Amino acid sequence: MNSRKILALWAAILLGGFGAAIVSGAPQFAKFITVADIERVTGLKGVNIVPKSPDSDDDLTFASQDGKVILAATFLPASAFAGAKSSKAGMKSPLSGVGDEAFVGPASGPLYILVFRKAAYTVILNTELEGTTRARIPIEKLTEIAKIVSSRL
Repeated sequence: MNSRKILALWAAILLGGFGAAIVSGAPQFAKFITVADIERVTGLKGVNIVPKSPDSDDDLTFASQDGKVILAATFLPASAFAGAKSSKAGMKSPLSGVGDEAFVGPASGPLYILVFRKAAYTVILNTELEGTTRARIPIEKLTEIAKIVSSRL
């Protein structure tokens, strides 16, 4: 199952119709993570924000210069963390040092999802996979990005 399907499933299960209200306010989340942040952490140049499409569950999506999605960020209420954490498919292992609570996933395969709770938010950061074995942004860099977002919540 690809990362977009996992996120859509989490959002649907955890929030139902409430998720649509949060997603409609996506520009408000741009203050938590910027193109400059992504470029600095990843070393990539020419990163841009992808305009939000009506069928997207992501609040912010970033693409590389060649147009490939490299990072998607979803902001949910803090209460969503418990449901995400209890997902057998979603959680691989707890992660310390990010927000109030965090974990990485998915439960099997390469790590490309980081979920954390801080203040009023649960934040899901996910990168795409190159093939089936390598994340476009390694989990260590995704952790750095999560710490930036967490510091701004």
